[in-house]
Amino acid sequence: MLLGAEAVTAIIKLENIFQHIGGRCVLEDISLCIEAGESFALLGPNGAGKTLLLRLIMGLDRPSAGRIEVLGRDLTHASPAEMIRLRRSVGMVMQGGSLLNGLSVIENLILPLRASGLSTDRMQRTARLIMTQLRLDGLENMRPYELSGGLSRKVELARALICRPLLLLWDELLDGLDPASVGEIKEHLQREKKTYNMTLIFSTHQTGGALTIAHRIGVLESGRLLFTGSQEGLEAAERRDLELRFALQGSL
Repeated sequence: MLLGAEAVTAIIKLENIFQHIGGRCVLEDISLCIEAGESFALLGPNGAGKTLLLRLIMGLDRPSAGRIEVLGRDLTHASPAEMIRLRRSVGMVMQGGSLLNGLSVIENLILPLRASGLSTDRMQRTARLIMTQLRLDGLENMRPYELSGGLSRKVELARALICRPLLLLWDELLDGLDPASVGEIKEHLQREKKTYNMTLIFSTHQTGGALTIAHRIGVLESGRLLFTGSQEGLEAAERRDLELRFALQGSL
């Protein structure tokens, strides 16, 4: 955890974000504020713009227009060195996987620690501890391609959490996990949030289990943010708003 959580209250500020790709507007006038320690779900059907928005928050892409502030830093004007430092305080689990098949599981986990100055022994112990917490013992020397989809997702989560980030971004939370793993990961995320005041932003196209850990929900449809609020507020708004209802039906 490299940036002081006490100095930051609004972890994320998005102001009038537009993104154009190939002459098409894929994100339209998105404004959003997410507070420290919050769990925020981006709900919407495939192609709604959820992954694009997470990539903008991570600083992997630049918006066509608008302003993005993450952990008190304006990404619009951040230098490469500032972006590197910022990303050390942000963990991300990408859709489609990002583990390196040429490395073992434990070597993948240690990668984010390489720039920390820790000894090899300390990095190994840190990696083994988080593997134990996520019930990944015994997989240290396996390669990612030898793992099931669910185990790969758990290893990706372990790598994202190994530096104790202030902010965790997860594209398609709980996707591809068996029921037992879903329960374990929910429990672990809640423990991380409580212990380290970690903020969680995740995307999902499902209206089921993942939303139970969200304080607030934002509904994306065709690049537009149709709703932000609680689960109860969403249910009430769905009854009144036909466009929102159609967007949620596409997320079933």
